[in-house]
Amino acid sequence: MSIPRAHPEKQGSADLAAVARSGEVVRLRPPRFSDHREWRRIRLRDRAIIEPFWASSPLSWEARHTQEEWVQECLHLRSSRRSRGFVIEVDGHFAGQVNLFGIDHARRSAELGIWMDSAVGGRVIGHLAVSILMDYAFTTLGLYRLTAPICVDNLPAARGADRIGFVREATMKKSFAAGGRRKDHILFAMTADRVPGGGLTARWSDPSTPVVLPVCSVDRRISPRSLTTGCRYVLGTAKRLAPGRTALQAAPAHVGGLILRPVHALSPPPLRRPRRDDEAVLEGVWQPSSPWAGWSGHAFGYRVEKAGRHLGTVGFEPIDLVRRDATLRVDATGDDNHPALLQAAEWLLDRAFGVLKIERVQTGVDSCNAVAAGFAKALGLTLEGRMRGITTPDDRLRDLDLWAKVADIHSDSETRRLDHATPVGE
Repeated sequence: MSIPRAHPEKQGSADLAAVARSGEVVRLRPPRFSDHREWRRIRLRDRAIIEPFWASSPLSWEARHTQEEWVQECLHLRSSRRSRGFVIEVDGHFAGQVNLFGIDHARRSAELGIWMDSAVGGRVIGHLAVSILMDYAFTTLGLYRLTAPICVDNLPAARGADRIGFVREATMKKSFAAGGRRKDHILFAMTADRVPGGGLTARWSDPSTPVVLPVCSVDRRISPRSLTTGCRYVLGTAKRLAPGRTALQAAPAHVGGLILRPVHALSPPPLRRPRRDDEAVLEGVWQPSSPWAGWSGHAFGYRVEKAGRHLGTVGFEPIDLVRRDATLRVDATGDDNHPALLQAAEWLLDRAFGVLKIERVQTGVDSCNAVAAGFAKALGLTLEGRMRGITTPDDRLRDLDLWAKVADIHSDSETRRLDHATPVGE
């Protein structure tokens, strides 16, 4: 099936607004530095509701809600090409945020996240805010697939996703660290073909008041204090990623009779060259949900050789050193190379869990490819569900099964196999 492609919106800002059926005016606008006071007040008050499902951090809840932290978030949302962030206003008052992360215009997909002030929660205001953003994503941004991973314990959010029309696709084991530990999340998804003709917003808004998208200016002035905070943000992120990036600078390695030669994201082929569908064993189609993916998400892998012959590539696209997860990709130059690539992929997983301290590895497998499913199973991955409406580079739609493995089920015998790989030259 081929789908029409819309041109992505140029980087910019707009307000999106609608009137709820209950009469409140719900407006989505870009965040401002001056929002800090209300953002902090609401987040500290609603800590017990938000923190159990929010990304874990070594900082205390209070330290995560300083003016400096808010400025960093605003700067990131303004500069990232893969994120769009909006403040939710209800009748002119700050009432939460709704964001798109991991925007991929090639795959026409993104991930959606929201938090709401408890004073306006429990009503349809959140449903309306999400629907406004989804209509914007499907029309203005030209996306086709939106996902929303929700913690299995977050029952109100799951019920809200069901009401809006999201479909439950998978239960992802220990997919995200929230509230101090990695937790299972349900993968919800919505595709453009399931949107009613009048859009999603119409269900929750006053039919006599259409959605408005006026162009607005954004307060982009950066004070000296904000500029200093932004510099610390960049340098601090680079410092946290340095150990992991150093670990990725691996030398070629012997694995049995194979030679694995490192290939980085900025390297020449094969990782960067176009691939054919028949080359892919494990496809690795996934969008990182971490808001820091722009800093830590990149490709890394190995070209697998034996007796001077290129057998394929095993690698991670992307590998996120902050979130500590990775998406596995395996390409073969021929079906007879699968046993060798399986050996190489086993070694790569051992390195990910044992050396890089990755806590979850996931991948996509064509739902009709029994051979690839067997490959994933042989690696110790577990089938978690089926992702529908994945867009290929040539604008076709496919379904991919989601397979994953987490660190706590990585056996000691697998870890010991690290010792069998000897760096070339040693």
